[in-house]
Amino acid sequence: MAKKRGKNLPVQESVETEPACKHIRKGVEEGAVKRALVNVEWNVCQDCHTEGKEKASSEEADVVWICLKCGHRGCGRYSEQKHAQNHYNTPRSEPHCLVLSVGDWNVWCYLCDNQVDHNSSGRLQQLVDYIQKKSKPNVRSADKEGQANQVICISENTPEKETHQTEDSIKSTTKVDKLVSALNDGKEVTVKGLSNLGNTCFFNAVMQNLSQTPALRELLNEVKHPGRTVTVHVPDTQPSSREVKLEQQPGPLTLAMWQFLTEMQETKKGVVTPKELFSQVCKKAIRFRGYQQQDSQELLRYLLDGIRGEEIQRVSLALSKTLQDDSDTMDEEEVKKLVKECEKRRSIPNFVDRLFGGELTSTIMCETCCTVCSV
Repeated sequence: MAKKRGKNLPVQESVETEPACKHIRKGVEEGAVKRALVNVEWNVCQDCHTEGKEKASSEEADVVWICLKCGHRGCGRYSEQKHAQNHYNTPRSEPHCLVLSVGDWNVWCYLCDNQVDHNSSGRLQQLVDYIQKKSKPNVRSADKEGQANQVICISENTPEKETHQTEDSIKSTTKVDKLVSALNDGKEVTVKGLSNLGNTCFFNAVMQNLSQTPALRELLNEVKHPGRTVTVHVPDTQPSSREVKLEQQPGPLTLAMWQFLTEMQETKKGVVTPKELFSQVCKKAIRFRGYQQQDSQELLRYLLDGIRGEEIQRVSLALSKTLQDDSDTMDEEEVKKLVKECEKRRSIPNFVDRLFGGELTSTIMCETCCTVCSV
């Protein structure tokens, strides 16, 4: 699959339209941030921790802001030490002006002195999404540790049976926790054999890998049922975010993929024959017809691109209907133009980009002044 520029996630509704921040290009350094956020305490200001100072009594002092240029973690401007703002005020060749709140995941630009919509830039959106996902295991681990301590306290004063009930309730808090708990308990995902349809080992190899991707199964289960609502960022309109109801079924390739993953999880079948899925792939890419040996990576690319295209078309059609229903002033051509602009800016959400999307970034350093910039 071709590398995608940025991920497209549902956009949070904004109260008013803000102008795009002009400092995103120089204020975001994805590689440096990722390196700085390995094995760190997300909710602790690194400068306060180094200085051994206690947190201020103010509730705002607990908010930690991450510099999106270097990954520095500092306490907010309303804390006693103001380490995040002091970090920005330190003279540098390039501004460290963009910061991300660990609490509510809002982005702030010190140069603009205003909040920044992270969905206005693919690079910024991808980095915020990465930090959010990276922080979840740490938060979940801390929550479980606190819950475990609570179980121990209960067990000292209650019968053993009640303690076990409390532990069971902790393990079933969310779908993600259930999945993690099952993997940790050694309950692996079901493994099945695949029938060879005639020199289709390249296809089966890809399908075996995708069948062991739990997140893909979860997303397909959500996508399959019509009536789901997604949020789409529409530029130059009020409101800028539209709630779009998907009334149509997904495309045939997407449904075939869902059916295949469902069959792979059925315990009664020892061998699965992915004939329908392979047939749908061949309809999207005729090069795979004829049952000849092919490259597995090319197959994966055509498969995911085909599913992605179906989902974007599905959301675009629903968006067109929503815009026509919500506006009495826009004609059909204006609606088509807005939808095309959304597709061009990659603001149409789809689960393929959410799971497999990425961004190619080049870093250039000037040999004279040693200034580093990313393209």
